[in-house]
Amino acid sequence: MAVKAYAAETAGYTRGKVCFSDNWFKSRRWEKGLAQVQADREKAREAEVNGRTRLASWIHERHPMCRHITNRQIEDLVASKLVTPEQVRAAELSA
Repeated sequence: MAVKAYAAETAGYTRGKVCFSDNWFKSRRWEKGLAQVQADREKAREAEVNGRTRLASWIHERHPMCRHITNRQIEDLVASKLVTPEQVRAAELSA
């Protein structure tokens, strides 16, 4: 990952501007890329939680969008206890 971050940061540099890899690693500039990866992962987790919450609310409300929920998503919602099998049946869905 650090090698890819170095390559991305130094892409297009001229010979006079290049930061040689040993100096780049010594100055710990790779940590910025690591922080970005962690931030991206956290955003993905939040998006997943928000998506599950939205799907569960559709089932609770028996929203017309329920028909777009896949069986796998229904199984995940039941397993995570966001909805009950009874609520799934009431929304006219099946897992």
